[in-house]
Amino acid sequence: MAVAAAIGLAHAGDRSPALVEVKMALESITKAQRSELWRRVDEYATVDALLDFCGRKLNLQRRTWAAVSPCVEVTSLRKVASVFRNKKAEYIKAWETAFADADKKKTLCDSQKPKLTEYTRILDAHISEARSMCDACLFC
Repeated sequence: MAVAAAIGLAHAGDRSPALVEVKMALESITKAQRSELWRRVDEYATVDALLDFCGRKLNLQRRTWAAVSPCVEVTSLRKVASVFRNKKAEYIKAWETAFADADKKKTLCDSQKPKLTEYTRILDAHISEARSMCDACLFC
């Protein structure tokens, strides 16, 4: 105990923090976890593109960034956001090409309405879970 107290007192005079903030990065997760991340990014881009195409703006990228930025390095966030934006743009272009006719678009969006509500609920839950995990992070 005396050694611990002495170390504590020695550091008490330091102006440097006793704890150093550490954030997750793409390099700090396993290959399997990265594969799962990219699968989810693709899935989220698909769903967000469909929601956007049908007139529902979830601001998914902004909300996700706000949820995980306390515990994820900015360079990793930027890379994931870039991939997400590119994939979403591809999917929106595909929807616009396949359903250029306003009646076809309306038919698609109307038929997807129950699924869109469910997708929104799932995405909201995932963002909430990510925020909770970052809030509980002891190293961030």
